[in-house]
Amino acid sequence: MLAVTAHQGTITVVEKDIPSGAGELIRVTSSGICGSDLHMIEAGLSGVILGHEFGGTTSDGRLVAIRPTGECGTCTACMTGRSQTCASAGRSLHGMSRDGGLAEFVLADPNQLFEIPVGVEPASVALVEPLAVVFHGINRTQIQRGSRAVIIGAGSIGLLTAAALVDRGVEVDIVTRHPHQSMAAEALGARPLSEPGSDYDVSFDAVCSQKSFDACVTATRPCGTLLEFGMFWSPVTLNNALMMKEITVVPSIFYGHTHEHHDFEEAIDLLARTPLLIDVVVSHKLALADAAEAFRIANDRSSGAIKVHLFTHL
Repeated sequence: MLAVTAHQGTITVVEKDIPSGAGELIRVTSSGICGSDLHMIEAGLSGVILGHEFGGTTSDGRLVAIRPTGECGTCTACMTGRSQTCASAGRSLHGMSRDGGLAEFVLADPNQLFEIPVGVEPASVALVEPLAVVFHGINRTQIQRGSRAVIIGAGSIGLLTAAALVDRGVEVDIVTRHPHQSMAAEALGARPLSEPGSDYDVSFDAVCSQKSFDACVTATRPCGTLLEFGMFWSPVTLNNALMMKEITVVPSIFYGHTHEHHDFEEAIDLLARTPLLIDVVVSHKLALADAAEAFRIANDRSSGAIKVHLFTHL
């Protein structure tokens, strides 16, 4: 089978054996490229098939999305509905710690499969994972209908956050840098701005840099909430503006689930109800064999890229 790997920063499409062993063999339909993939490749990630945003079909023909993080199931975090903080979550992550979905086939744990309803565009299945990231963050803020929110960063996470918030009846501003991002924001019902306003109830940092963090602090009202998506790839310093306004900083990593709720299921529900998401957010669709070009595009926002998807069959 074809598979995508990285070595010393270079993306390569290689031939690999179809995986075998315990688990469900998934014929991958599509995979997305995440900003964290680009950071990890730059940091030297190698020796693993890339890709943690993906889905495909089971041996009996069901279309599924795959939660790429594992869990031990027995630690305190897992037993109290916080499996995203389980030590096994990152150590078993598809595309970083074990082979991922940028391949024709992948072996996945049956407990990590989420069936996609009939009628959902199969090409959109790779959007479920980043949407689950979004819902996990939004749910941690407990933002209410009628609130005002600002999003700093109009990449795929920022735009998907806008879509989810608009769906919940939140007034959404989003800071964009490029015309194609502004067009996408408007299509999703958010208001694109070059600079944020002020006194927002919740700010969402979808960049995770010093500049974006400081912009969120400035834009958030006193005693408001600042949500940090994902990872800081360089240290961020806190300042007294944060202290004087008593802003609550909320970190958000991966996706969680309890007996009553699962972020992946909420993501699938929005995707099923909002078919325009794939047309608005997925800016580039390439064949798996063109992975090197796909990663080049994904690394160049000025090229018009938002979310780049690779398909095993185009």
